[in-house]
Amino acid sequence: MNHPDETYRVLLIRPPYTRLRGTGQAPYFPLGIGSMAAVLNAEPGIEARLYYADNPGPGERPVVVDKEGVFASRSEAQRRYFAALDRSDHPVWKEIREVITAFRPNMVGLSVLTPEVGSALCVTAIARDVNPDVHVVWGGVHATFEPLATRELPGVASVVMGEGEETIRDLVRAVRAGTPASTIPGVLSTGSPPDVPAPRPLISDLNTVPLPDRQAVFFPDRFTPVAMGSLMHSRGCPWRCGFCSSRRFWHERVRFRSAENVMEEIMRVHRDYGIRIFTFWDDAFTIDRRLTERLCEAIIRSGVKIAWRTATRLDLLDDDMLKLMRRAGCVQMDLGIETGSPRMSSIIRKDIDLDAAPDTIDRANRHGIAAGVFLMAGFPDETREDLMQTYAFMQRIRPAEIVLNILDPMPGSEQFERAVELGILKQPVDYARFPLWPDAHFVRDIEPVEFNRLIEEISSYVFKYNSSRTAVIRRARPEILQLLRTDRRVLLQKALRFVRRRLHRGTPR
Repeated sequence: MNHPDETYRVLLIRPPYTRLRGTGQAPYFPLGIGSMAAVLNAEPGIEARLYYADNPGPGERPVVVDKEGVFASRSEAQRRYFAALDRSDHPVWKEIREVITAFRPNMVGLSVLTPEVGSALCVTAIARDVNPDVHVVWGGVHATFEPLATRELPGVASVVMGEGEETIRDLVRAVRAGTPASTIPGVLSTGSPPDVPAPRPLISDLNTVPLPDRQAVFFPDRFTPVAMGSLMHSRGCPWRCGFCSSRRFWHERVRFRSAENVMEEIMRVHRDYGIRIFTFWDDAFTIDRRLTERLCEAIIRSGVKIAWRTATRLDLLDDDMLKLMRRAGCVQMDLGIETGSPRMSSIIRKDIDLDAAPDTIDRANRHGIAAGVFLMAGFPDETREDLMQTYAFMQRIRPAEIVLNILDPMPGSEQFERAVELGILKQPVDYARFPLWPDAHFVRDIEPVEFNRLIEEISSYVFKYNSSRTAVIRRARPEILQLLRTDRRVLLQKALRFVRRRLHRGTPR
């Protein structure tokens, strides 16, 4: 227990993953731990910092996000990740040790996704090695859906399940006072009963949550303007897609921030960092038409010229909505379609009309919004015919970009449960070495060799399409036009990054 007059330090970490693999998703600002840092820093006697350890450091090559070779390199990237877990002298672990040693936290909180479990265990071991008395907390999606297994991991003192702002605040208060962590709603600790406690009620009013503390980050210069411009208008999703755990994570509810609250964050980020490019990370930005219109109108009224991107569903758009979003600065919109097979669409409970996709995509592009699509393959019940229907669907549509992902079933989703039910995913799972495609195969009715051959063929088409003159123009034109009006400096920076990526493409790592 700390003396009440001593500053209690909390270090909130997103563990490295893509950085260790060398390829994958571009870094972003971690809104979840950003909000938790803001909550903690409002508490007397507490200093909270956040550390996004996935951001490459000086001299490191930027993460490769180019779509060419994604499938060919995925297995190699995962081998690099596992090799890094076994190297105590890896430069990333050295940096993490230096940060923890310099900050001297009393508590380390990690927000963990399932593929990051091995990395988070390394961070936990480093923290406990630097200070054996440090209280290590795991939260995030993996901890929420695998709380009992997480509690048993070495070095983990407490597990935060679900929404974290109020829980981490109460947990810090309890630990400082010497109160058992097991008494806090939403926390499973080493002293908790063997069963999982009832979930903590969600925050009723998101406007009461402080804006993410972007000033509390280690290495702020490692965030690009696009990454620092991360936002959320809502939390939750009302739909029931079987590959996703969001609906369960948010207790099957959707809550919204007010337009005024979102505008306060936009204006603050613009004022503090000069940023005019934002990304809304909502599950579906246009869930509530009235609230979406209110936010777009608030952006327009503010007079601040910004460019932003988001994601939504086919069935939540019409010409009036597209026109309003474009006036408010929307330049890119990703549509989650997931499969071109009506049978698979029904199985994964996507609940959309696939026949409406070509027209919706064309209308978005006509309104000056680059409409990309998310598609998936590798569902446990998928057949060769289903996969070929998705391939044919790709060739019928003309989006600004096609993103094809291969399903890796994750805890909390129905497709994870289906993979376990079919015996495709053997229990118990070693989450520290979680098997991913192509080193694992989760499709019952397509042999691995045939599946991989088809994916190679389809991904080759995807890359050629995304590299075509038509797709490049559709993707780039809306943002270029908006940035010419709003921020030519950022436009130049993006152009230089584009050139550098092309120069490095294909260079051996």
